[in-house]
Amino acid sequence: MFFIRYIIISLLISSLWAIGSQGLTIPANGEILSNSGTGIAGDIDITLNPAMKKLESSYIQFSLNSWLGDLSGSYTLFKWGKTIPKQIGIQTWNANKIKLYGDSPTSKPLGEFDIHWTSVSFGMSHNFNSKYIFGLRVQTHYSHLFTESSLGVTFDLGTLIPINKIFSIGSTISNIGYEYSSSKKSTLPFEYGIGSNIKVPLLKSSILADILYNQSNGLEKRLAIVTNWKYLNINMGRSFAQKRNASALGFSLNYGNWKINYGVYFHENSRIFSDPRCLDVRYYF
Repeated sequence: MFFIRYIIISLLISSLWAIGSQGLTIPANGEILSNSGTGIAGDIDITLNPAMKKLESSYIQFSLNSWLGDLSGSYTLFKWGKTIPKQIGIQTWNANKIKLYGDSPTSKPLGEFDIHWTSVSFGMSHNFNSKYIFGLRVQTHYSHLFTESSLGVTFDLGTLIPINKIFSIGSTISNIGYEYSSSKKSTLPFEYGIGSNIKVPLLKSSILADILYNQSNGLEKRLAIVTNWKYLNINMGRSFAQKRNASALGFSLNYGNWKINYGVYFHENSRIFSDPRCLDVRYYF
């Protein structure tokens, strides 16, 4: 029993340790999570593609998120600018009182420690009087795990090209930068990808498809279906990777100036870790 518990704790620490760098790739809100991270060409969020279409209304959004194990966090964003869209975001991930064990299984932990990860980002996009949209996002993040702290700076680049009224393509290059700690300078999980967005007017829905390559996770394919109804919308996503496969499901409610998103992420380790979930509350003004 102690050995099984030790294995589970070890897996948990391994997943949490990745917050120092892999935290950059964790879905930031419910809309992204419910699409299984799909949406390079979907104009969904700056974390997927910093190239943003012109806004009809500015909005502020707050998200409560959970990831593997006891990892939880939040994502707050403010998006504005009808001609030149801009977005500021603050994201956090935390885990408290993680038990620390030695190199061999034992019933008594050596102690406890906390994990903290915080990032602040700013992004903007412009079409330069053309149909091509270009975007840039700058992010700085700080993480602390046990006795180790690190500080990183990254740049994301993106494009969004509307081919016609029903078909768009996009591309991104993410996590260009470094992470600095007291002991070393390390590169971050560089990622690039392309995506497409096909609108289906008859069903008032969109089909999103992405292909990405991440230095840590390898090649990944993602697919999602998103409805564009008036009050209630449903999102479904699926991702296929060398190291993991996952499915996702979510919904959104629209009423007046308010929008609520909820997403849940199903993965192969659901028997060990709880399924990640995100809840977003958005207000337009």
